[in-house]
Amino acid sequence: MQPEVVWPGVHVVLRLPSGSHTVHEIKPNTTISVGKYGTFQSNFLIGRPYHYTYEILDQVDGSARSGLRIVPPTELYADIKDEEAPNPADLEEEEQADTNGKEARAQFEIVDQKGEVLLRTNRNIVDDARSQTMTMKEIEMLKAEGKGSGRDLIAKILDSHSALDQKTAFALAKYTLRKTKKYLRRFT
Repeated sequence: MQPEVVWPGVHVVLRLPSGSHTVHEIKPNTTISVGKYGTFQSNFLIGRPYHYTYEILDQVDGSARSGLRIVPPTELYADIKDEEAPNPADLEEEEQADTNGKEARAQFEIVDQKGEVLLRTNRNIVDDARSQTMTMKEIEMLKAEGKGSGRDLIAKILDSHSALDQKTAFALAKYTLRKTKKYLRRFT
């Protein structure tokens, strides 16, 4: 059985990284805009299968038009496979090893009956715009260069965050997810 493919004249629903959905009618030789994620020619969807994740590519062969690439499942799930949930006991040992008898950078609040630390909090961390050393102008310049799918941009944003090492594992995952939803140029 062949997979169903997109034909001219059909309506498709695109799920964006932000979680929103958009409906588009596929007409040959028209441009489809998906907001801040970019635009592409409808011809790139015609004849391609439904239910795949596509990545918007910039400037195909030096032209002003962008293209689409089917994102393979191995790439989609690479982050999930590579990352395992951290063990709270291991995190505690790492934190104690980092401090070497000095006062810890983060405040610990949740302790068990023996007084051992179970979970650290980020209550005392001040996370404001000053923590991000990369300016919005620099981010826009990197977006305009259009090199990559947004993964490189997200990595540079994370590298330029000065308080990233102070975040808890949950706060770091939340921050990374927020940047992924904002800058990753994929849709399903």
